[in-house]
Amino acid sequence: MRAKRLQQRVLTLCLCLLLPAAAAKLVLAPPPADKPAAAAQSGPGTVNPACPGSEDPGLLLQNCDPQIEPLTLRKTAATGLPAARLGQDYRYRFQASGGQAPYRFQALAGGLPEGLQLSADGELQGKSSQHGRFLFTLELRDQAGQVLRQRYRLNVLGPASPTTRPPPPAPKPLPAKISQIETLPIAAAQRPLVPKGQLDTYLLSAKLVEAIKPAPPPAKEAAPEQNSAEAVAELHSTPVAQPAQPSPDSAAATAPLAGDAALAAPKPSPATPAKQGADTAASNGLDELNDAAAAQLQQLLQPMIGVEFLNRDLFVAALDARVCSYAAELTDKQAIASRQSSPTAEQWRARCAVAWDAPLGKAAETASDAPVSWQDLPATLLPRKLRAWLVEQAKQARQLDSQAAPVWQGTGCNCLRSADGRAVWRFAPAWQNTADSMPIDFSLYERIVGFAQPFDDDGNVLQPHPSEAQLAFFRAVHLYGSKLDLALYRGDWQFLQRLPDDHQQRIAEQVARQARRLLDTPLRQLGERWQDRIPGLAEAEYLGDGLTLYLDRLPTSGEPGYAVFDAFRHRLIQALITELRQSPRSYTLSLMLNGGDLLPELQSPDPARQAKGQASPPKQARWSIERLFDYLVMAEDPPFEDGRIRNENGGYRSQTNLTIQYLILLPEPSTRSKKVLRESIEGARALVGGNRAIFLRRLLPVVPLGSAEPQQFIDDMAYFNDNFGGVAYWPKPAADAGLETLISKTVRSTFLGAEPAENALCNAVCDWRWPLRALFWLLLGIAVLSLALFLLSCRIRALGRPYQLYLLLAGILPLVLGGLLLRCDPSLASADITNRLLTWVLVAVILSMLFPLLKPKVEKP
Repeated sequence: MRAKRLQQRVLTLCLCLLLPAAAAKLVLAPPPADKPAAAAQSGPGTVNPACPGSEDPGLLLQNCDPQIEPLTLRKTAATGLPAARLGQDYRYRFQASGGQAPYRFQALAGGLPEGLQLSADGELQGKSSQHGRFLFTLELRDQAGQVLRQRYRLNVLGPASPTTRPPPPAPKPLPAKISQIETLPIAAAQRPLVPKGQLDTYLLSAKLVEAIKPAPPPAKEAAPEQNSAEAVAELHSTPVAQPAQPSPDSAAATAPLAGDAALAAPKPSPATPAKQGADTAASNGLDELNDAAAAQLQQLLQPMIGVEFLNRDLFVAALDARVCSYAAELTDKQAIASRQSSPTAEQWRARCAVAWDAPLGKAAETASDAPVSWQDLPATLLPRKLRAWLVEQAKQARQLDSQAAPVWQGTGCNCLRSADGRAVWRFAPAWQNTADSMPIDFSLYERIVGFAQPFDDDGNVLQPHPSEAQLAFFRAVHLYGSKLDLALYRGDWQFLQRLPDDHQQRIAEQVARQARRLLDTPLRQLGERWQDRIPGLAEAEYLGDGLTLYLDRLPTSGEPGYAVFDAFRHRLIQALITELRQSPRSYTLSLMLNGGDLLPELQSPDPARQAKGQASPPKQARWSIERLFDYLVMAEDPPFEDGRIRNENGGYRSQTNLTIQYLILLPEPSTRSKKVLRESIEGARALVGGNRAIFLRRLLPVVPLGSAEPQQFIDDMAYFNDNFGGVAYWPKPAADAGLETLISKTVRSTFLGAEPAENALCNAVCDWRWPLRALFWLLLGIAVLSLALFLLSCRIRALGRPYQLYLLLAGILPLVLGGLLLRCDPSLASADITNRLLTWVLVAVILSMLFPLLKPKVEKP
């Protein structure tokens, strides 16, 4: 009898173990492939099991010889080809490796659009006469009889806009022999070189504004004890100890300007310090100010103090907008007092565009008592020479290799969870990493852009060597749910002029490879923590989640070297897209450009040219909306239908691992530039239907914090949220409590309206996440040990119900604590812990169900 019962129990155990395995096999097994009965025999159409398989389901390798290297196609994972344009020449070459050459390519029937042909050597070329989305199968054969088939997608865009700028002409070939240079122009010899890893920003400091004072009165002879040389030196920030060797910046700022009649006279020798100060004031325009005008200008410039602008054009636009706005307010006030009408906003806009082009009627209009016309008021408030001097003095040389970390603040989870509004980005310039800089609140920003990593003439990207503080900041960005982007920077393009096309292509590919390698650098490799050694909870954190490409000091479209630069820029962006699409990770590629480079009407004239009376070059675009949209198609491979991106379920997302964004440096005044940007997208013929809406959501205006009044800042944010994909902030170098409060309130009410508030329990769990993780493992171990004792020891089971209640409590505690960690610790959610914990729970449930069945029972006597 006992033997029979034992046999029944063994049979039951076998069924319990075999049934789940059989069910899993039925669920997980792939559908059987259609194979002939003699599949084991080698022959045409059969797959050799000795050859390695491919992870790409669209790739099929047949007739594989295990003694020959398998036949492969380069970059087979990137099944989306570069987009073609209707009626324009298209060329793409497929490249094979492995197998035995020669290779023979063939496109199976019914796939390619009309007008495109594939040659036997793998070159796809022609002019497409159909637009839309096409799928075709490429067949590759080698000499050994191996056959490789791969499916590809090709998007053919609609015809280009008639107003689209034609492609740049090919650069002229260099002569066979170039003569050696013998002499340099004196201007080129005295031009300082920009050090590697440095860029120039523009900031109006309080000291510079205080230096705006009337010129000192001329004196025949200065007394030695007067010490006027020190006063002039401090006015222009020139060292007194070495008057004969001024710094390059000071020399450029105080040098006489061409065309200045006052400086054309022979220089007296020797000159007194007071006379030197008067000559310097004449060169920078301070001689055109009296006490009242200087005080007024200092008051006018107060709102701009401490606001940093990323380049010269943005600073000039903000300076002119501030002066013109002040002039409009003065005119309105006087018009009300005299019962007259004021000029319209359109009249002011038209006048301010040329306000500093023509000289005033008198040399020192502000020092006279003659009435001032409203047209001349902007140039009267800020004379041309003084304007050019301020721009040069505001230049700040910034180093990109700072080892300091940004100031950040965070508590609890402090991360974005389910915001339905637009994205908010924040730049983190390396030179602003000081103790008094504006802190970064991770609960406000979806992405943090670390600025910046330059690349050299050979395509080598500057590799960071983060300090402990910087590494802690990188981990904090990931911990609090934000994304970290790395910026690529370059501002010198003369090196491209003598490089052949293939060399430029190698440089672009080198930049792309090193940039991707930089993004994929594990944080553990830069510095390992004790937390990373905890089994099962090690987080796969990488240095970056995306790239921001910022190309500065672009050549003018009419310059001879612009065509070479434009071709290299296109190659670089193509190389970045191709390289990032080959990775299994998801990235964001952001192209940062000046608003004036995209829209010529937003360009600012050069103050130095205006001060010399020279005409400004014609305004021309350096980017085109059509090309930016082509980059989106190239990167995201969207599905097309009748020339329009198919937008299913009311929300379009990238079809690849790469998402593209456009960061537009918006010039002041934002009241006009934001509307001009929106209207230009609406009127672009290259964008039709839903393509325009998708493109608009990829635009993020970049605005410097502190440049706008509070109400104007709130209005701008509402406009960006309604019309674009969000906003990106360029921070102020110094902390401003009022500005921080304004940003927090505006972002939460405008962009994060659907963001749920974090509760106190989650904040406490996140703050104490590491001790709670350790406690979770301890409680889980106690529960497992208690269950094992209960299953294996008769004495423990004899304790009865008290021990069973204890066992229930020991199982509930780690379950509750684990649930809190999964809910409130964002790093655990990204570490795929949920599936592991669910598996453990299911195993425990199955064991608890099997125990009563397998437990031996004592027969009643």
